[in-house]
Amino acid sequence: EVTTVVCVSRHRYSKYGGVHLALLQPGNYSAKVRATSLAGNGSWTGLVKFYILGPGTCRGQGDISRDLFGQGQGSCGVRELGFTGELGCAAGMGVWGWRWHGDEDRDPDGVSHSDGDGAIPAHPTVYMPDEWEVSREKITVIRELGQGSFGMVYEGVALGLVTEGEETKVALKTVNELATMRERIEFLNEASVMKAFKCHHVVRLLGVVSQGQPALVIMELMTRGDLKSYLRSLRPEAENNPGLPPPSLKDMIQMAGEIADGMAYLSANKFVHRDLAARNCMVSEDFTVKIGDFGMTRDIYETDYYRKGGKGLLPVRWMSPEALKDGIFNTQSDVWSFGVVLWEIATLAEQPYQGMSNEQVLRFVMDNGVLERPENCPDELHELMCLCWQQNPRQRPSFVQLL
Repeated sequence: EVTTVVCVSRHRYSKYGGVHLALLQPGNYSAKVRATSLAGNGSWTGLVKFYILGPGTCRGQGDISRDLFGQGQGSCGVRELGFTGELGCAAGMGVWGWRWHGDEDRDPDGVSHSDGDGAIPAHPTVYMPDEWEVSREKITVIRELGQGSFGMVYEGVALGLVTEGEETKVALKTVNELATMRERIEFLNEASVMKAFKCHHVVRLLGVVSQGQPALVIMELMTRGDLKSYLRSLRPEAENNPGLPPPSLKDMIQMAGEIADGMAYLSANKFVHRDLAARNCMVSEDFTVKIGDFGMTRDIYETDYYRKGGKGLLPVRWMSPEALKDGIFNTQSDVWSFGVVLWEIATLAEQPYQGMSNEQVLRFVMDNGVLERPENCPDELHELMCLCWQQNPRQRPSFVQLL
């Protein structure tokens, strides 16, 4: 048995009239409920059993836009065994449930679960809908934009999202249909991080669709794509050149200032980015540069990452010496990465440390090496880079000071 604890406040229960358990894998489940308050815990209810149908039992699966956005979804869902699909009680409450494994495969995802003593898990294994939830029927897909960290990203339209009755163009992130439960939860939790951010130079989260499959994350649409692709399109020889000249010093300083402003906001909110690079900044229709939505482009630029030992993929060419040596990530290491972004802006997104392997870059940076000054780089921009690449992290300026 694998147990999962969900604690639901009275406010949330009253607002939604129950608790929706989203993203459950197919199989047999049972649940019980009790109230929890400052006075202590109430008595458990009896067990309620229910069954989640697998993908093979779905009917009416149409094309991808129909599957994503609500029409013809078939009869996938909960087979009720005396269970309404919602759990609740009148006071502040805790929900306790566990999965019967039976003939089902054990969940290999490594998600933290309760050990059965009623303690809340360190990491949530169920995403709880909140005020960011958007009805799937309000979303329409227009076209594919590209592959993201978890699945395809689309351009779409959302009805009544910003202004009642009006349509808003949005970016729609999806999770791969073959994703594990852990990946689905990570996908939604990554979006949840952005719920706290409200800054003109950070791409905005607009909503979440967690009910039904696949889950959707609704983002502000940045029509000119990521900064790395945009910079490369400005090269005179680029086939997709939009007819614009290479950026002037004023343009470069403008881009740098917008990125620094977004990072200053994140830093003030105690958020460490860990992967600041041109590929993770986005460009809007009016050429404003914003800090991107944290992970959207990792699969697109997989060659920018390197697997060190048995660890996860690392953006070694953007990492500070202390991050490479000791795995230390903080605002100071983000400032180092910002210096590399300045170098990307000055070179129209050349590959940092071109001609070196990832292993050579590792050794070079840990031995106090830094990027060479780009050809024809203005003094003002190069001086900023050098400030960001101080070997002593404490000697690097803050993002506010860079502004």
